[in-house]
Amino acid sequence: MADSKPPVILAVDGSDNADQAFDWYMKNFYKPGVKLILLHCPEIYLYDYNMSPGRVSELQREVSENTTALKDKWAAKTAGAGVPAEFMIEYSQKPGHAIVDVANRAGAGCIVTGTRGLGKVRRTLLGSVSDHVIHHASCPVLVCRT
Repeated sequence: MADSKPPVILAVDGSDNADQAFDWYMKNFYKPGVKLILLHCPEIYLYDYNMSPGRVSELQREVSENTTALKDKWAAKTAGAGVPAEFMIEYSQKPGHAIVDVANRAGAGCIVTGTRGLGKVRRTLLGSVSDHVIHHASCPVLVCRT
């Protein structure tokens, strides 16, 4: 029974890092019968109050189009690998928080994510999704650095 095993959350975006994390997961960690949840967390930016409603609509449309394209890409990638997966979207201003929240709600057994490989200074200034997930997740986290 596949549902009795906790799912694996794989954080995905349009980067090569996400593709490499998926490939590493499939080669080294994948187990048939474990549900794979592909989680995409598009960032919702706080819009400038001086921004026109037309510009806000344009940005929302871009996010929607990019998310649809990403969903199609990952559906093809998982189907090609013969892996049943659920694509989930969680909008957030802070993707790291969203990943941890979804993992908690899903009762995840593990979170898999890629990393951009930022140095300490850039990571401190820009923040790091993988750092946040490592420090706040209640399940094991696998960060694939390639």
